[in-house]
Amino acid sequence: MEEPKDLKPKTGGENTQLALVLALFGLSLLASFVLCFGIFVGIPLEFTILLTAISSLAFWLTSIYFAYLNNADLICWEAIHQTLVVWRQAFREKDEKRKKNLDEQGKGAIFALQKSAADCPQVREVLQQLSERNKTETQDDEISYWLGVISAIDPFTFPSVRLAIWVQTFWQLWAIVAGVLAALVAWAEIEQLTLRALIYAASGGMLGASLYNLRTLADHIAVQRDYSTRFWVDYLTRPFLGAVLGVVVYAFAVGLAWTLTLQSPDSAQMPKVIFALGFLSGYALRSVLAWLSGIARTIFRPTPSPTESQSQPES
Repeated sequence: MEEPKDLKPKTGGENTQLALVLALFGLSLLASFVLCFGIFVGIPLEFTILLTAISSLAFWLTSIYFAYLNNADLICWEAIHQTLVVWRQAFREKDEKRKKNLDEQGKGAIFALQKSAADCPQVREVLQQLSERNKTETQDDEISYWLGVISAIDPFTFPSVRLAIWVQTFWQLWAIVAGVLAALVAWAEIEQLTLRALIYAASGGMLGASLYNLRTLADHIAVQRDYSTRFWVDYLTRPFLGAVLGVVVYAFAVGLAWTLTLQSPDSAQMPKVIFALGFLSGYALRSVLAWLSGIARTIFRPTPSPTESQSQPES
């Protein structure tokens, strides 16, 4: 049976946008490889540095623009995502009042989905199934059915969501290649040990954070089925936060080693652990941030303001 015309996905614009992002991504990587090759063989690099900077900046800015297009596709998908998250919480909730409130939130998200369904043919059949559902079951049975229907929706059926997923994947691949190339250049060309160690730590942190992002992206798409485009900022910034935390953790490690031994770590052993330390810092970024927050609270204990002090009851 021939597919109705209004249900055929419109992918022309998305394909053009994806081709543009992919072309800038490839140009940026090519320029980076040429730059590294030039460093190794000792040729003038002014033009290559400029090309690498311009192409990388163009890739990132274009990707950011396409990572979150505020159109009907994304509105529909985010309503689906919100419904899925809320109803999962409702299914696990033991308190009946809280369960009912979560159930109503999920129905509110479905109402928003119904409002945008006219521009989103991918969800019309799903909404029809939900509207025809027999309402005689228990609340848990009803939520289970709704979860099954909503979880069956594939984010790749929405062109803008599919584009965002590809863009975020390219981000992580770019960061991985950049981290590896930076480590190779530091290993082969930089003799100053402190600078080399800092690059090792930063590149390791970027690599670890990017690999974690790829794993998380795949998990939310294929396993949990609750991917959301609203987290594009987290996917964008995590590799750079990983690089910074790699350097910070390296500085802590060097300071601790000096405090315990009154001398700097053995320079012959540093390259063997710095990259791995940075990698772990980037991969476990949230845990490292929590650890740093604990240290900050321990060292810099907040002093209550005069208003807070006066409002406290006397013991």
